[in-house]
Amino acid sequence: MVDAMTATSYLTTDQYADQQIASATGDEELGRDAFLTLLTTQLTNQNPLDPMDNEAFVSQLAQFSSVEGIKGMQASLENMAAGMRQDQMMAGANLVGKKVAVEGGFFEGGNAAMSSGSVDLVNGADELIVSVYDPKTGDLVFRETQGGQMPGRVDVNWNGRNNYGEPVPRGDYLMTANIVRNGKIETAPVTTMAQVKSVKWDPQSQQLSLEVGDGEFISLAAVERIGI
Repeated sequence: MVDAMTATSYLTTDQYADQQIASATGDEELGRDAFLTLLTTQLTNQNPLDPMDNEAFVSQLAQFSSVEGIKGMQASLENMAAGMRQDQMMAGANLVGKKVAVEGGFFEGGNAAMSSGSVDLVNGADELIVSVYDPKTGDLVFRETQGGQMPGRVDVNWNGRNNYGEPVPRGDYLMTANIVRNGKIETAPVTTMAQVKSVKWDPQSQQLSLEVGDGEFISLAAVERIGI
């Protein structure tokens, strides 16, 4: 007969279950080492009068095997994600120095050199107003008003000069477009060929971002086409 003092050092099956529940609901998850320690302690100190049955023991091992499998799968997925990130960074590095068509109007121009963009007019326009700004200061550099436009894509060009015909310094600029239709002024998105200056990984969106202006980044998914 096991005396009362000795019996307190043994864990019954119900007590062990309660201990597992308490561990699972604690502040920290049950890790692999803690699981093995707990299982070994249970086998060593289980009550001979109420030992763990075979089904419970097999269930414990099955749970442990499942946890190990999930951890291995997680490690494989993390390695795969790291490899994909490296591949995207290498692909993005090849875009540095090239021009990409992006919506937003940022581009590098000036110095009397021709720069081009395009505006998509779904319903046409009575007038098309194209403006070029210095994005650093917000100053208007150039503005041109064109006549009526049919629906579709309209190519717009800037000769790298201000409204007085003087060449402006080479640098980053912003092209915008407004249309007049039925007596109302509306904003129209402008697509320009912007030079990629650098690339970086955005941890929030888990995507590659391209620098197309002075500190202006866009996602790689926003690129419509790539040029030289």
